[in-house]
Amino acid sequence: MSTVHPMRKYQEQAVLSASPEQLILKLYDLGIAACRRNDRPKVRAVLVELMSALNFEAGGELAERLYALYEFCLRESAIGDIAVVQRILEGLREAWYEGVVMARAA
Repeated sequence: MSTVHPMRKYQEQAVLSASPEQLILKLYDLGIAACRRNDRPKVRAVLVELMSALNFEAGGELAERLYALYEFCLRESAIGDIAVVQRILEGLREAWYEGVVMARAA
């Protein structure tokens, strides 16, 4: 008999079957939710994952700018205003959804 909670298993399957674009969207969602709960360690973990997901060869200047923005959010999440980080992540999430996820679906 499995002791894994059914919701946990569902979430694992959702992550394993998600496209790279959807995974970034999920990271933004996790970061925003963590900001709402003032869970600074989780926000920082999400930001580190977003930073590590950047492809500087393919992304060029955009990847560099995103990296700088994530670094700013990382500093703010440690000692600054978490609401600023939340607003930035919400804006990035919306742009990612409209510019990448919806474009792939079309």
